Amino acid sequence: MASRQERKQQARAARQAAERAAAASARRTGRVRMLAGVVLTAAIVVAAIIAISVSGGGGGPRGLAKGGARRSVEARVRTLLAGIPEHGETLGNPHAKDTLTFFGDLQCPVCAALATGGSLGGVTGGLPQFIARQVRTGHARIVYRSMCTATCNDFGSSLFDTQQIAAYAAGMQNRFWYFEELFYRQQGAEGSRYVTSGFLDQLARQTPGLRFRTWVRDRGDPSLLGQVQADGRAAVRRLPLVDGGRGTPGLIMSGPRGTRFVAESLVGYGQLQAALRAVS
Repeated sequence: MASRQERKQQARAARQAAERAAAASARRTGRVRMLAGVVLTAAIVVAAIIAISVSGGGGGPRGLAKGGARRSVEARVRTLLAGIPEHGETLGNPHAKDTLTFFGDLQCPVCAALATGGSLGGVTGGLPQFIARQVRTGHARIVYRSMCTATCNDFGSSLFDTQQIAAYAAGMQNRFWYFEELFYRQQGAEGSRYVTSGFLDQLARQTPGLRFRTWVRDRGDPSLLGQVQADGRAAVRRLPLVDGGRGTPGLIMSGPRGTRFVAESLVGYGQLQAALRAVS
């Protein structure tokens, strides 16, 4: 009988193999051309936002950045998110007709690549472009939901609950997305024990506009654990089984014309745009 450590290694290997297969499938789908007719000045602004926010994505610091590297990370996050409304775990106009639901695990490296514009297997994460082009303009919103994958494979649900609750506590001050982006851009090596109270405290202190003492108090709110657990149940209901399992990032697009499962893998902007067109 395999030992507990062997089972963990087998689970991680299976998940990584599934991620590689999904990335290969994503490449085969090709890219969708962007709509023409964008006003030139708006295009220039959007291009600048994307260039700044994506630069360094996926290849950033392993763990908390320091000095100039930290300032660079913080600047990229501010450039990506500044001026976009936040309400809890929702980024963008709460009344936008289209919604992208993002089931994620803060220790999931594929989620980090999606969120930061990093590249894996030849696929570049498309969320920064989606935020710049669809969310910032009010056409769509993103709702984050928790689903334990990478963290549970290595450490179980207790640490997962702790880190996700820390992010949701930031969301009580409408700063969830800043906290999430700072986490993903300073993710430690998968399977290492980098997520500590000190790590989470430092992310909170980096989060612009976050009242630290209030955040510390809010982490004890029992409703946040209930929210994380409810998200996990929602993932089981809403995400289809892929190769016998469910993984992160799990992405669902919904709009006036229905709901479309996007993927449980790293996807580029073209796939997000195609899904948006299908439901708008």
